[in-house]
Amino acid sequence: MFPNLFTEKAFSDMMEVLDRSPSLYHQDVSGYPVDIVEVLSEEGTVSAYEIIVALAGIKKENIDISMDGDYLTLVVKKVSESEDKTRKLIQKGISSRAMELKYKLFGIDNAGIKSSFKDGLLTIELPLREEVKVQKIVIED
Repeated sequence: MFPNLFTEKAFSDMMEVLDRSPSLYHQDVSGYPVDIVEVLSEEGTVSAYEIIVALAGIKKENIDISMDGDYLTLVVKKVSESEDKTRKLIQKGISSRAMELKYKLFGIDNAGIKSSFKDGLLTIELPLREEVKVQKIVIED
C-alpha cells in the first residue's frame, strides 16, 4: 500500500492503473468481496490501511494470515459440505471454496499488524511505519 505522499489526482491515477492491472500488486482469485480502506489520523493524513474481507460461512480455524517481508498472504481453506439427506439445496450463494489473496505492501509496520473476525468480516489492520507517515514540518521564525 502507498502512504499519502501524492496529490489526490496522482493517487487516483495510480489506483486506476492498479485496478486495470491488479495482478501487478495483488493476486485475487477468490471472488470473496474485499474492501481496502485508508485510515486517517486526526491531522487527516494516512496512518494505516485496513483490508476487510467478507467470509460468510467460513470458520476462523479455516483462515491463515501471514506476512513474509513485504507480502501479506491470506489463505482460506476449503470448507467441506456436509451431506444432509433431509435437505436439498435449491440455490447456492454462500461460498465455501478455498482462496488465496496476496498483497505486496510498502511501508507497513509488520509488528503492529492486527486482525479480527466478527460477523463474517475479517479485518486486517496494517499500520504504516513511522518513517513513511506524512509528518508536519514546522516553519521556524
